[in-house]
Amino acid sequence: MNSMNNKPAHISKTAFITLLLFAFFIHVNAQIKRGECPFYELFRTLPLEERENLTCREILAGNVPEYMKGFVRITTRQKDINGKNYRVTLFVKPDYLTVLSGDVPFIVPLTPMIAGRIADSLNCSLPTPKIVDIIYQHAQATPEPFNYIPRDYRNLDPDLFFDHSQVIFAQLKAAGKKPGVLTAGTKKDVVITRIPPNPSRTHHVIIYGWHRPDGTPIQPVYDGHINTYVDYSHGVRLISNKVLVNGKEYRLQELLNDPVLWPLVSD
Repeated sequence: MNSMNNKPAHISKTAFITLLLFAFFIHVNAQIKRGECPFYELFRTLPLEERENLTCREILAGNVPEYMKGFVRITTRQKDINGKNYRVTLFVKPDYLTVLSGDVPFIVPLTPMIAGRIADSLNCSLPTPKIVDIIYQHAQATPEPFNYIPRDYRNLDPDLFFDHSQVIFAQLKAAGKKPGVLTAGTKKDVVITRIPPNPSRTHHVIIYGWHRPDGTPIQPVYDGHINTYVDYSHGVRLISNKVLVNGKEYRLQELLNDPVLWPLVSD
């Protein structure tokens, strides 16, 4: 006689949610027919430099979702090098850089070079790891990081960039959130640091983040990739250069260079 019992099989809550997400993603993806996002259809055919220049032109031309044209205000309390408390106000984009084409939004991973060019053109900066943490702590939507199994150079495939973007929007919809709420944890941020993790790596991208639901980052500060490396998990969030400290306006770089105030915005 078979000793196995006939109890119904059970799956974990996480596995069940993942299955639902896959089903939802398939449904959403089926609705996005080829050609409904002309930007993506061109983007996927281009080599890295050309597709980055294309993305830069689209974003600077204002071809982004309406919600990406403004900033979200975050006010927090931070201490300077001497332990003195300050009220610090940051102005951050609600999500990672997104191109809107044919009514289809596409969160586009970019290298730090083109990210910096876009940021400079819009009087913005990339975040520090500390600012990434602050954003996560104040986010209204924090979907669980979604990753693909690495296979050869699959992570660098532009088609995977687009698929990952669609997964994120599906996660937001499944959570009852609309695009435009402050969203965090869905990408590894391309970041700047006050002191380079490794001064000998002058041409590398620095990434950090991809926070788990408990707030801990999957990706610690890492500069192991050359700066032309970009995969589906990378995201570029812009931060206004304007930072208010006890109501007084500073530029972010000014604070980073200040011997007393730098801990307000950096670790």
